[in-house]
Amino acid sequence: MNRLELTLTRFVLGLVAFVAQRFSIRDEVLFASSRDRVLGPQLAALSRAIRDAAPGMTQRLALAPYGYGIGAKLRYLAHLVGATWALQRAKITIIDNAWLPVHITARRRGRRVIQVWHAEGAYKRFGHATRGASARADGALGELIHQGYDAALVSSEAVRPAYAEAFRMPLAHVHAVGPLHGAWLARPADVADRAEAIRAEYPALDNRRVMLYAPTFRGRGASRRSALTISPDQIAAALPADWMVLIKAHPLVPITDAATHPKCLIVDRRTPVEELFPVADALFTDYSSSVFLWSLLARPLLLAINDIAEYSEDPGLFSDLSAGDGIGRRVSTAEEVAAALTGIETGGDAIQRSRYDAFAERYLGPRAALERAPATAAALILSEELAPQRRSERQ
Repeated sequence: MNRLELTLTRFVLGLVAFVAQRFSIRDEVLFASSRDRVLGPQLAALSRAIRDAAPGMTQRLALAPYGYGIGAKLRYLAHLVGATWALQRAKITIIDNAWLPVHITARRRGRRVIQVWHAEGAYKRFGHATRGASARADGALGELIHQGYDAALVSSEAVRPAYAEAFRMPLAHVHAVGPLHGAWLARPADVADRAEAIRAEYPALDNRRVMLYAPTFRGRGASRRSALTISPDQIAAALPADWMVLIKAHPLVPITDAATHPKCLIVDRRTPVEELFPVADALFTDYSSSVFLWSLLARPLLLAINDIAEYSEDPGLFSDLSAGDGIGRRVSTAEEVAAALTGIETGGDAIQRSRYDAFAERYLGPRAALERAPATAAALILSEELAPQRRSERQ
């Protein structure tokens, strides 16, 4: 967003906020996001939990992805007018990404904004914690972004400092509640049922071992792109005949080079990646935060991160999951992928399980508390414990 766009947007939304603040605050929860037109997994889980805890409380939605052309930007601005009105009238607003109405309009006494982010753990840097050119990618909005939060809810105690840095928040306002979705991956029966359903939906996977190919992306905004140098076709050709490569693109980055190998299968990129985990014998990715929920299954994780030195400088990493007490194994070629998967020794299962369990607890919290995470978060949000910050505490 350039300075002129920001100035015009601040004027329009500021006027809407000024008028809206003349009206009373409603006892309702607003779920808002710039990522999609439907609730993301975190917001959906919280919506259900809040409905269970407070069935009489009204819930509203303000969902629309940001656009990059002139027409798309104007349509998004029109959406933001209504969204800003809803923000100023709602007692509680819950968001899972940066969201303009929160960052650039005046705060209102008596309402609060909760950030739940759209990924578990802390892997690649984001927000104000980014490094290099990525730290300047938000342009004129750079100093305003991620301000206006009263609290942030994260997956574990270990990641609280990362989110405090990313959001420029006091650490005391970042609360560990556990993963808001995905706890079912720790239940073997649910995993088995889901695997059976996926195989029924995709008969080509029947009686095959499956490698889930799920890259994230490089770049920001309209310049987002996948950057894996090992193609799914190459991997499929290198793997034994009983393997299939299940390809799941990031929801914001479509697959541009269609795989043609008969052992490759492309699924809808809008499918949440964790929904495909049960059928996967191994996960192949790069810098995706999906690895944290994947750790609940204690299955092989292959990381294509040859550019880690460059990536660590821009946008940066909170941790290297292939080093020290991480769980990933670096691979550079399709042949290394095949060797890693065909050379797995069952004798190391006990050590692997222990390593994965420790990793999962560090980034997702105690296993025994996973099921309670959405209810814990809902109770915290509905309580007065997350009171709006005092003016002196605002960032």
